[in-house]
Amino acid sequence: MKISVGWLQEFLPSFNPDIPSLVDKLTFLGFEVEEVHARQLPDDYVVVGRIESVERHPDADRLRVCRVDAGGAEPLQIVCGAPNVRDGMVVPVATVGAKLSQPDGEVLAIKKSKIRGVHSFGMICAPDELGFSDDHSGVMELDASLVPGTPVSSVLKGDVMLDIAVTPNRPDVLSHLGLARELASPEEIVFPARHAVDFSVSGDLVELIDTEACPYYTAVVIRGVAVKESPAWLKARLESIGLKPRNNIVDITNYILHALGQPLHAFDLAKLSGGRVIVRGDVSTAFTLLNQEICAPEPGMPVICDAEKPAALAGVMGGLDSSVSQETTDILLESAYFLPSRVRKSARRAGISSDSSYRFERGVDPLNVRRAAECAVALILELAGGEITSARECGYVPSEGLPVDLRPDRANAMLGSSISPETMREILVRLGFRCDEKAGDDSMTFYVPSWRVDVTAEIDLVEEIARVFGYDNIEASSRMVTSYPSSRTVPEYFPDYLRGIAAGLNFREILTNPLVRRSEAELFDSRVVAALNPISEGLEVLRPSLVPAFLKVIAHNLRHGNRDLRFFEVARGFTGNESGGDGVSPLDAFSEQEYLVMAITGARHPRLWNQPSVTSDVYDMTGAVEMLLEKLNLVEKSSLIVYNESTVGIEVILPGQDGSRACSAGTVRIMDAAVLDAFDIGQEVFLAEINVALLQEAFTASVTYEPPSRFPAVQRDLSFVLPEGIAVQQLVDVVRSSDSLIRRVSVFDQFERDSQHGKERSVALSLDIVDYERTLHDERISGILEKAGSDAGKQLGAVIRQV
Repeated sequence: MKISVGWLQEFLPSFNPDIPSLVDKLTFLGFEVEEVHARQLPDDYVVVGRIESVERHPDADRLRVCRVDAGGAEPLQIVCGAPNVRDGMVVPVATVGAKLSQPDGEVLAIKKSKIRGVHSFGMICAPDELGFSDDHSGVMELDASLVPGTPVSSVLKGDVMLDIAVTPNRPDVLSHLGLARELASPEEIVFPARHAVDFSVSGDLVELIDTEACPYYTAVVIRGVAVKESPAWLKARLESIGLKPRNNIVDITNYILHALGQPLHAFDLAKLSGGRVIVRGDVSTAFTLLNQEICAPEPGMPVICDAEKPAALAGVMGGLDSSVSQETTDILLESAYFLPSRVRKSARRAGISSDSSYRFERGVDPLNVRRAAECAVALILELAGGEITSARECGYVPSEGLPVDLRPDRANAMLGSSISPETMREILVRLGFRCDEKAGDDSMTFYVPSWRVDVTAEIDLVEEIARVFGYDNIEASSRMVTSYPSSRTVPEYFPDYLRGIAAGLNFREILTNPLVRRSEAELFDSRVVAALNPISEGLEVLRPSLVPAFLKVIAHNLRHGNRDLRFFEVARGFTGNESGGDGVSPLDAFSEQEYLVMAITGARHPRLWNQPSVTSDVYDMTGAVEMLLEKLNLVEKSSLIVYNESTVGIEVILPGQDGSRACSAGTVRIMDAAVLDAFDIGQEVFLAEINVALLQEAFTASVTYEPPSRFPAVQRDLSFVLPEGIAVQQLVDVVRSSDSLIRRVSVFDQFERDSQHGKERSVALSLDIVDYERTLHDERISGILEKAGSDAGKQLGAVIRQV
């Protein structure tokens, strides 16, 4: 079910939600929020415009040349192909410089252009081009009172749409009103305006023959309506939950359905033979539904008929022959209660599922039938005009809710809680249950509200109390406390967490002295911090880096025959700061920073008869760093960048108030031979030095789960010929970034050969293309592959190899 937060605020004017908090609250109430869609407003280059004139394009029958007042000194000339543009229309105009986000993730920059020989200085936008809906049938029409030149972002509101999973036993939440009841008490809810209708209990407008399938039915006849386009506010409400507006009458019925949860249907009265409706369950005459499918009713399927033929499959879908059209002037508005089991069988037999059947077959609120009709009548009279000429109600609705007894002591025993009877009473009353005032604390009687069809027994009331009170607020049993702590911080101490990861990567921890020889320290940084009273010549300054002490430990091990080493240490280095003059604290004269240093030297594997003797290289070190970043959930937030032949930079993405930023977190180095000679080391050493504070800032303990697409993934292969000097990783990065739907790029083949132009290198890539919104078609896939090949050619000079 899709819920618009802006629409929800119409029911709860004081409700100003924080979206993450709202999602958490709904989840704890038992409603899983599957997706959150935030509608982004366009930039300030998209403004309100008024069309002053529309002329035919001299060289294209389907194009129009419009002169648009966009608030500038002179009107803009814009070429537009929309069929609905007309003089005096107020529309959103993307002027030169505007950037429009497209559904496929691309950004369309508006520039001056020439279309079939006519200059165009902007674009008149359809709803989908602004990201408001999927509608591309015509340009978006704005309120006629808006001033040209006003940024569209200041007159349209941003909105958030929540896609909520509702369990089958909670049909009361299949509307904005239902969700408002979960978030607020009944007195806080503001209902849509109603027009009081004097329903007659007699007359021949409605006849109920199948009273089992339809216990209650109302019909209102409104004559003299004008069927036309809905106003902007109504279209915006429907588009906010993904519905396409049709006309004012149909849009009003859809609005009431999603606002109050009561399905309605409007018949064209002139198309109803005899000007009346009959609810029957013995019809077998086939008729065409609104979706243009033929429905052949079977006995037992409730059908709405006129005096001669079927007009609708009750609770499922209306008939095409009696539907409202632009020529309609008189309507019959239906609002009814149908038995859930009968609607469910009808929908299954007919093979049809609609928004109406989805609600009727689960159970709608019978006491909401009349309210919904009166709210719809108020909107029809306001937006379409007309006059009520007759109204009829048939059948009955329950006058009192089902009484259910609750024993607070029994509820606490089942929940293992100590909730007071008063708190239980407050929770249930807030949810709409009426408490018998004569009830005591030992046993209370509650009358179930008409919309809660799922509550029939005491255990249901207990479940409601636990759900709203919060399962997380119920204290754990004392027997379980020692085994199940209430909370745990991960990691409890980040440096220890790093030590655990490094040990798991087969590195051995060493502990070195923070005091080193000055000559050794100055090999790495001249800003050394001297000890005031050094205890020996070799311990005279604080280490600016962990590397000098590391190399001393490695040299010591080599002298004693340990040549295959993998060491790490987490400790602090110290560097001097520039003096700030008199009065500066001695503590400000230096700064300290915690580092993780890892080093590899010698053979890759222990010496064994069945293992070849392979010497470690820089790739062993970079691989260890990549494994460390993966353990910290930083693979997607980090990158290794080659600085030169002996140094690889480690960059991480840090969050910030002004957006994320890339920071250098350290390096992987092949130690210089001159430095190794200074420490009397005769074999290569590969070393990584990483800033622990930056790692901790970028680290997140939780892993974000990205669900697989509901639509099939597509795999395609591309083969490129690369120029000399271009790394394969560069090609992979360019292809991966060419389109947001490319989720993965991998190399599966590579070869080199001599050609007349020199060495030719061919690289074959496998692309995984995934769309989370829709099924991929060949045209879209071809466009993605073309873009990947074009980007590789423009940026790297790569050429797609023809097979």
